[in-house]
Amino acid sequence: MDASTTTRITAVTNQKGGVGKTVTTIGLAGALAEAGRSVLVVDLDPQGHATDGLKVPQAPSGNGVPNLYRALIGEFTGPVADLAVTHSQPAGRIDVVPNAFEMFMAVRDVDKVKAREQRLAKLLNSARGVWDYVLIDSPPSLDILTDNALTAADGVLIPVEAEDSSLKALELLLPQVASVDADLRIKPLELHGLVVNRLRRPPSLLAQSVLKEFATLDGLPVLATVPLGVVITEAWRYGRTVVDYAPESEHASAYRSIAETLEGVAR
Repeated sequence: MDASTTTRITAVTNQKGGVGKTVTTIGLAGALAEAGRSVLVVDLDPQGHATDGLKVPQAPSGNGVPNLYRALIGEFTGPVADLAVTHSQPAGRIDVVPNAFEMFMAVRDVDKVKAREQRLAKLLNSARGVWDYVLIDSPPSLDILTDNALTAADGVLIPVEAEDSSLKALELLLPQVASVDADLRIKPLELHGLVVNRLRRPPSLLAQSVLKEFATLDGLPVLATVPLGVVITEAWRYGRTVVDYAPESEHASAYRSIAETLEGVAR
């Protein structure tokens, strides 16, 4: 796939914190870039983890300064390319729409604007045909920003852990996806599947039990399991993706597997 084909926008989403949304976003971006694809990572989480994990500068703030926050509240109406900065990787292309300090006000202020759930979709329309893939690193909440991610995306990738708390989180997230489909979208979101993060080797009996429950979820396959390992934190420290930092690792193989799933959907 190249920039002349349809851009795929994927929201990496789970309202539960600490399940690996950002490491999944960055790992997948690296795998897609390794395959020669151009990728835009949108740091929609006000905490700015993707900005930090890829070690790109935080966007400037202030009245009249273009950044993601200003786009979401309607004060910036230019193309998303004007907000993107480049992250270097040996193969492919990763650009980032970084966090801005003002994003901590986004939930409050986006809630006040017209067509509030459509703000990100409007911005990302200008990404189509420019990047092969757009990956939205969503916040750990079921709020207006997550609604924006779900409205803007073509599909959803859900990071989880092999714990009961992740099963409970899905009980909240999946109805939210269905609600957005019913109220805000013409075409339903594609549920690409689950990514199980931080899985200990060998898995505990509890983890095995949860994995079996994941396997029973209709239309929500487990796309990959990413083992607990230091390579992820090391890659993060140096602002590199895992497939670049540790290309022979099991973690890199997992992200390549997820990328192959998205590539298959895009064909």
